[in-house]
Amino acid sequence: MWTSIRYRYYSRFVTVSLLLMIVTQVDAVGAYSILELPFHARSLSMAGIGTADPRGQDVSAFNPALLALSGNESQYFYLSLLSHPAGIKSGAVVWQASFRGFPAAITMRHVSYGDFTEFDDDGNRTGTYGAGDSWISAAASYPLMPGVAVGGSAGLLVSQVDDVSATLGLISISTAINVPRYDLHVGLAVNNLGVTFSSFTKHVEAIPTSVAVGITKKLKYLPLELSVDGSWWSKEERGVLRVGGEFKLPHDLYLRWGTSSYKLGQMTQNLYRDIITGTALGVGLKIDKLAVDLGINYGGVAGVIMGVGTSWRF
Repeated sequence: MWTSIRYRYYSRFVTVSLLLMIVTQVDAVGAYSILELPFHARSLSMAGIGTADPRGQDVSAFNPALLALSGNESQYFYLSLLSHPAGIKSGAVVWQASFRGFPAAITMRHVSYGDFTEFDDDGNRTGTYGAGDSWISAAASYPLMPGVAVGGSAGLLVSQVDDVSATLGLISISTAINVPRYDLHVGLAVNNLGVTFSSFTKHVEAIPTSVAVGITKKLKYLPLELSVDGSWWSKEERGVLRVGGEFKLPHDLYLRWGTSSYKLGQMTQNLYRDIITGTALGVGLKIDKLAVDLGINYGGVAGVIMGVGTSWRF
């Protein structure tokens, strides 16, 4: 009996671990590394850039301080859906507004890994089970002086495999600087500081705390906003560099691209695949108060992540 129970839970953990390896091949590391992935099509199409980009729809997660430097005082509603390899789906809803004079945002995210068939020790089918991760977080920003802001967020992550779950409490702190004279934004964020309230097993996995720094510069003679991000994960002692940009064309049409150093760890014997691994592309269109974004990120042997997002300004 006890052997059967141990096998049952062990097989579930192995299944979810393999899924996390597939999903998090794009720049993420370690347990709960799904926390490091972009959840909106716009940032996806720029390889996950967001530390110093004030126009990103997921600044509340990457750098909350940017909420005060975006130049937008309107309320926004964001909706995004992403399709990962192996039939894994994720979605996010963001409400961004001003609360008592402070720019703030509430974010809800969910990843569904689908349903899986379970077998006993003898290989007999015993049923099915599901797995998924859910987050809810609140972020706010405070302008210290013109062009300088600080921000933070607090949230709860619940990761579940059938009737077993792990729960984390997470906070992030950040700062951002805007230099209008040079059309320049600089951002610094410490993400995913937290505590584990419950874990899948007696072994408590480390939370992937990271430090990220970024620069976003609007070029003077080209309709291009160029961004460079660098992130470092303390536990894994591993970093990633991302470069991307956004071209603004007539009629509020945007073309986006990005790449990352992720490709250096995914080299194969296929030259073409090695060149384009870690590369992202996307397009965006604004029509009055409505914006629509499409993005794709190629992870080489890990497969392709595709996303669609929309936002509405009130």
